[in-house]
Amino acid sequence: MEAKYYPLKIEEKWSKIWSERALDKTNHKNSFSQVIPPPNVTGTLHMGHSFQYAIMDFYTRYHHMKGTNSYWQVGSDHAGIATQMVVENNLANEGKTKDDLGRDKFLEEIWKWKDFSEDKITSQIKRLGCTVEWDKYRFTFDDEFCETVNKAFVELYRSGKIYRGYRLVNWDPILKTAVSDLEVVRQEKEGVIWHIDYPLVDSSEKVTVATTRPETMFGDMAVAVNPKDKRYQKFIGKYVELPFIGRKIPILGDDYVDMEFGTGCLKITPGHDFNDYEIGKKYALHQVNNTVETSKETEKFEPINIFTDEAFTNEEVPKDFANLDRFKVRKVVIEKLKEKNLLTKEEKHIISVPRGERSNMVIEPRLSFQWYVKTKEMAAKANEAVNKKEVVFHPENWIKTYFNWMDNIQDWCISRQIWWGHRIPAWHDDDGNVYVGYDEKELREFYKLDDRKLTQDEDVLDTWFSSSLWPFGSLGWPQETTTFKTHFPTSLLVTGFDIIFFWVARMMMMSLEFTGKIPFKNVYVTGLIRDENGQKMSKSKGNIIDPLDLIYGIELDDLLKKRTSNLMQEGLAEKIERKTRKQFPNGIESYGSDAVRMTFFSLATHTRDISFELGRLKGYRNFCNKIWNAARFINNYPKEQDKFEAKNDADKWIEKEFNDVNKQITKNIEEYRLDFAMNEVYEFFWGKFCDKYIEDCKASGETANLHPMLKKILILMHPFAPFITEEVNDLIFKDGSLMKHINID
Repeated sequence: MEAKYYPLKIEEKWSKIWSERALDKTNHKNSFSQVIPPPNVTGTLHMGHSFQYAIMDFYTRYHHMKGTNSYWQVGSDHAGIATQMVVENNLANEGKTKDDLGRDKFLEEIWKWKDFSEDKITSQIKRLGCTVEWDKYRFTFDDEFCETVNKAFVELYRSGKIYRGYRLVNWDPILKTAVSDLEVVRQEKEGVIWHIDYPLVDSSEKVTVATTRPETMFGDMAVAVNPKDKRYQKFIGKYVELPFIGRKIPILGDDYVDMEFGTGCLKITPGHDFNDYEIGKKYALHQVNNTVETSKETEKFEPINIFTDEAFTNEEVPKDFANLDRFKVRKVVIEKLKEKNLLTKEEKHIISVPRGERSNMVIEPRLSFQWYVKTKEMAAKANEAVNKKEVVFHPENWIKTYFNWMDNIQDWCISRQIWWGHRIPAWHDDDGNVYVGYDEKELREFYKLDDRKLTQDEDVLDTWFSSSLWPFGSLGWPQETTTFKTHFPTSLLVTGFDIIFFWVARMMMMSLEFTGKIPFKNVYVTGLIRDENGQKMSKSKGNIIDPLDLIYGIELDDLLKKRTSNLMQEGLAEKIERKTRKQFPNGIESYGSDAVRMTFFSLATHTRDISFELGRLKGYRNFCNKIWNAARFINNYPKEQDKFEAKNDADKWIEKEFNDVNKQITKNIEEYRLDFAMNEVYEFFWGKFCDKYIEDCKASGETANLHPMLKKILILMHPFAPFITEEVNDLIFKDGSLMKHINID
């Protein structure tokens, strides 16, 4: 053995070996299987990925060493909007847009980027030592998975569970597409509440509404007050005249209205506010000859949209206000209201501003035609599986979060107005009819169509739709593959709490819908990795750390370049550079994969937020040095025996200590407390084995059990630190991989 421990040399050797060698399959009746949460092909893995993959690798190695037939499916996600934005940003740096290239050429550019990103991601996964099935690699946009996605969509549509509707969505005016709630970040800032007088029809009286969005008043369809509010009871059922436009809108009495907010009188704009949309639907608000009427027939509900795709005012507003950006029209509206003496008050107020995570643009609730999945029935089946403990959450408290989302589930908007993604398998004819099928030939046969012209829908599917099929689609469904039959349902899913609803719940719904089975038996919910200040790691904050930079180290100049290049928001580079220079004046040292892994395990607490500190990482690098030096010391003695046989008090003591810690660690592992298990490993090896037992053996000269005990410890520690344990075993014992089927109980 070399005198000094060189982690990079050792780890590169073993990562290459493991990437070229699949795990031996056993005849064990039980299977331990998991599918990787597929990383987006947007660049490289982030800390959250590496954290979760380290945990997943731990359990794969652990169960394999117990003799279980272990399988870990690997792959990546095409990540529609996220990937398209990366490529669009790259083009922008060249002075080009996607429209300059056209759809086909633009998609070619994305495929090139996909290959580039995927190479980086796979190298990272390998470098972390992940024991995945490389020969079974899947991509959510490969031919087989496209078959999975198309089949799911067509079956859901033909069973009446997918429909196309004109509804309110989160609209990103920069991307010009609907986005999910997960892609919307809310920021609190100081805003204004404007008090605006709305005159009553055929009366000298008026009501004063309070709003944070006066620019949307052209889409107002009602005014709402609380029926218990004595100030306004006499006005319920009467009409007000909407300033500038003359539309007559009713005054509604509804318990939804908070009497303490503003004036206690709200304008209802169903086309540009989600809460207002529900009220509008409740009363079936619709316009007849410039008067808004109510109805008990919900199908009459017809909200008014006043903005274009770019969030400019459209033809629904008066000419003086037309073709203006929504924030510009706000200023004009306020000026005109003041001129008419209709603006009675302006007061400061903290507001929550929704911004697109990718674009940083303020999101606009907007009406548009989109495709939806009916979810209530599927959600009920998924809830039943959790209630029956067919699916178990670890820690258990996340069940409440799951049920809270599922019990209030709404139909799922699955369409996106972008180019990169699974094109929706629907075709339109010139008469406005829609046909859904696996391809144009199949749907013509299914619907018995003539030779009428058909045009495929331009929209693509939400990435979450395809990723919801991942647990069974990645294993081969809809084909009855051996992999699917052997390893589905999977044993474990490791994921963050932030996507319990967006991904976990949807995987459960889709799996039960198409296979009749749960997708996984256990869900290990991790916290989110934050920086040392507790901030979310993101490129815009300039606090992202590439796991490979922790493994290999990185010079300051290279780190600065990595953090400040290809920023999607302007003006951030200087701020990020200052922060980085302060935090890493000398760049980042090399720590090696084992140290990174063990740091992750020590941080795997059952908390929401996990602060990553380099200090802990340095401690585990020192721990690896301790393992190496202890092994070198033992290797100086001749190997006298293979099995541990207690011969003196020191032997009996270490044997008992090992058995106790092995039992406790096993308990921790089974309870998904790797933080506790890692601490037990550290304390036992350093404090008991090295500082006491080895010293006792040195003093007594009775060293026969040093080798056997080291072997037992290497087996115990292998899932925690696979590289150094495998190397030490190879150098000292020369008896094959530690990944042999060894029962570590």
